[in-house]
Amino acid sequence: MVASFLLTADFWDSAIRVTGPIALAAVAAALCSRAGILFIGIEGVMLVAAFFSIAGTIWTDSVWLGVLVAVGSGIAASLVFGVLSMTLRMGDVVAGLVVDVGALGLTGFFKDQWFPNGATIGAHSLGPLWGSVAGGVGRVLFHQQPLVYAAVVAAVLLQLFLRTRWGLIVRSSGESTRVARSFGIDLVRLRFLVLAVAGAIVALGGATIGLAIVGTFDVNVVSGRGFIGLACVMLGGWRPVGAVVAALLFGVAYALQFRVTGIGGWAQLFPYVLTLVALATFWGRAQGPAEEGRGLDDDSR
Repeated sequence: MVASFLLTADFWDSAIRVTGPIALAAVAAALCSRAGILFIGIEGVMLVAAFFSIAGTIWTDSVWLGVLVAVGSGIAASLVFGVLSMTLRMGDVVAGLVVDVGALGLTGFFKDQWFPNGATIGAHSLGPLWGSVAGGVGRVLFHQQPLVYAAVVAAVLLQLFLRTRWGLIVRSSGESTRVARSFGIDLVRLRFLVLAVAGAIVALGGATIGLAIVGTFDVNVVSGRGFIGLACVMLGGWRPVGAVVAALLFGVAYALQFRVTGIGGWAQLFPYVLTLVALATFWGRAQGPAEEGRGLDDDSR
């Protein structure tokens, strides 16, 4: 039964569509990891961006202006994470929890205050980049909304960037803050810049959820996709392209939960069970950046 729809274009079209936000979260988390940042706040940033993508679309009557509003909100939320972690010295884990919980409360409050009748975009949505496409492989590859392709482009560009001189500077922040300081690198400024870029990428994932997958907002709309993106980084060996490939595995799990029948609500557990199994299997086997999540000492400020 499972094999019958695993081989259909409709299934893979759906799988790739739901892979988009996970892949974007994974690329952003990979960038932060390489800079030594454990981006625990990624779930909250994605939730904020999902809300403001819908709110921006409603306010401006333009889906692309909604995406722009989402990007701005994602950058702002990521910088808040940076202030909490580095300026107020909470550390990445505590700062991430504050951002995640704060995003949950604030977006729910804003929704009730600004959209008491529900935050729904109606006819506005992010549709496929190209219109009518023939079935089969053509439909799977070329009938996706633009931000799905943005995930692939971002992963490839980041993979290439990390091999450049500036990419080596970013990687030095994640591998050895002592060596980075010896070259005169302002690690606080560098990590804030990395967070701003990562926030913009995560925001595209939130906008994908809000404008291309769901079309309405509630506080559970992200459903752990940010945390799954973090798991994809480890599964992909801390390489952006590898993280996107790992994200596709979770996209397949999400698509399966809508196709498998006969086991009731248990199918909804597929993505989360897969995350736990992956973490349990690969935890400790893959080596990430040495300074990831360790914060900055006083000499780095």
